[in-house]
Amino acid sequence: MRMLVLAAAVVAAGCKNENDVVRRTQTDVFYQEPSNEVDILWVVDNSQSMADEQAEVALRFREFITSIEDANLDFHIGIVTTDLDPDNPDRGDLVAPDGGTPYITPDTDNYETLFQYRVQVGIDGSDREKGIGAAYEALTEPRLSGANEGFRRPDATLSIIYVSDENDCTDDGRLDRYADGQACYDHDDQLVSVRSLIDRYEADLAPDSARLLVSAIVGPKITDGCDGAVPGFRYLSMAAAFGGIQGSICEEDFSGIMENLGLQASGVLDSFQLSEPAVEETIEVSVDDEPVEPDPTDGWTYDDEYWILYFHGDAVPPRGSKITVHYEVASG
Repeated sequence: MRMLVLAAAVVAAGCKNENDVVRRTQTDVFYQEPSNEVDILWVVDNSQSMADEQAEVALRFREFITSIEDANLDFHIGIVTTDLDPDNPDRGDLVAPDGGTPYITPDTDNYETLFQYRVQVGIDGSDREKGIGAAYEALTEPRLSGANEGFRRPDATLSIIYVSDENDCTDDGRLDRYADGQACYDHDDQLVSVRSLIDRYEADLAPDSARLLVSAIVGPKITDGCDGAVPGFRYLSMAAAFGGIQGSICEEDFSGIMENLGLQASGVLDSFQLSEPAVEETIEVSVDDEPVEPDPTDGWTYDDEYWILYFHGDAVPPRGSKITVHYEVASG
């Protein structure tokens, strides 16, 4: 079985007329089921301020990999840095300083130790952290059949995880004429728009049969008490658009974040994108025909910007379950 959530949108059974206003209804059906292929790309900031954060990800790898091991998944794990500067000959290449295969699999000897070594990618990279673009370059040609050959499998779930204390600066080279990384903020109007980056990911990184997840451990929207971290708005927008985990790089202990990332990668998803924008107060949710109530602790919440239904706590659908979402389609 493939590690894949199959989403089937069932067209509305009918419409209703209220005061001459036609309201269209929609029913979406999703299936939570286990599979055994997942390709996980860690995108790690290698600028000067990131030593402690890299060490924390390395330290908490056991929390991440446990759910993946328990699900007996066939995993590929690769790491790429955020350094896409033109003078970096390794830009977009998976990190393998030991000279071995550039990604880790269940057959890799001592893969936990190897990941812990590789994910500490150093702090001599560019101060223009282009994590969104780095993932894209790592997963497209010429690297897909070159330096990173074999990492990406066509039917595997793809999970991309950003780790950075800065905002993304993917610019397609538009800022190369400026001297330092401050240009990412002073001239942010020249960055590639997040909408364009979402479109690139959707078009090129996952075939129709594969699931794409994007997560981020970055600066939160509110940085009080988080010295040295800039809100990672662009990374967070990518995570929201693709239903991934959003974690704060300001956490002293990454245990909870890493556990959630591993759980999601293992095939137990807590978010599902609806096929249409929903009128939130009309949403009716059931798991295996049992109603689930809206609740931010042990129920569901809805993101009306990206049409994503999030499950929380005990309400997260178990493996093998059927999720049914019925709602009125929002106008416009």
